[in-house]
Amino acid sequence: MNRTLLYLFLVPALLTVLPPRRAAAEIVHIGISTVGLYELPTEIAKRKGFYRDEGLEVRKVAIRTGLQVAALLAGELDYSTVTGSVLLASVQGIPVKTVMGWFDRPLHLLIARPQIKKLADLRGKKIAVSSIGSIPHAMVREAFAQNGLSPDKDATFLAIGGSSDRLAALAAGSVDATPLDVAYVEKVEKFGFSNVLYLGDVVQLRLGGFAVATEKIAKNPGQIARVIRATLKGVRFLKSHREETLAIMRDYLKLSDTHVDRVYQYALLSLNEEGTVAKASLDNEIRLAREKFKIKEEIAEAKVADWRFVKEIASRR
Repeated sequence: MNRTLLYLFLVPALLTVLPPRRAAAEIVHIGISTVGLYELPTEIAKRKGFYRDEGLEVRKVAIRTGLQVAALLAGELDYSTVTGSVLLASVQGIPVKTVMGWFDRPLHLLIARPQIKKLADLRGKKIAVSSIGSIPHAMVREAFAQNGLSPDKDATFLAIGGSSDRLAALAAGSVDATPLDVAYVEKVEKFGFSNVLYLGDVVQLRLGGFAVATEKIAKNPGQIARVIRATLKGVRFLKSHREETLAIMRDYLKLSDTHVDRVYQYALLSLNEEGTVAKASLDNEIRLAREKFKIKEEIAEAKVADWRFVKEIASRR
């Protein structure tokens, strides 16, 4: 058999044997403030291949809370998980919106120096938050108001950054207290700090979720649908696959066997499996934003959130 005939015979045969080349995955950048329980569904979706199944390569980027809106608008981030700060921008008319939620209540403990045992002990103290107006800031302000304290007069709030930065500031003595992601409970106990309050018991505000620039909603709705669909699988996996989720939490959040289940239970208490946000939580957040900016008129939910993708996915279940 000459070479030409051999080539004509072998090439079709090889084409039937070799698997088709996979198209290059679309790179997506998701902004987080720090590693924490609040963004766990994204880590589950990443590790379980849910994003890969949608043709996506997710890259998580740690960016300070106060910079994430600008990063969304500049196209440096595709999605932000610090949705509280994004809502503050939305109510001011900046073109960003929430498109997904997954935790309806805070997953934060109010931690303080050992001598501080109750909320009233924080009068005149310095409290670290991620940024002024962020969800951690709003949580503590609400807790103060509910306990007869003035958040504007009775404490000084300092913008420090994510939970890891705030814990470092507390350890260094730069501040007296801070709200921390419950994933840090083990580190808190090692430092001997006081656990003043679980904020999820007294405050109803959402945590986590996705926000995007409205330009992305107009120009790349298909990508948003794929990201939400994959992340929603991560949300539901968290509840339905306990042992695997605990294993991921041990590795990703650096939790020991003695603490991981406790943190997992906090997550279940707050989890929203539908990918939306409880009305009471979002209403509270809008109310606080109106108070902050002294806005008298009502703010429609459609100004801060767009649920079309979540609803579309739900209709196909």
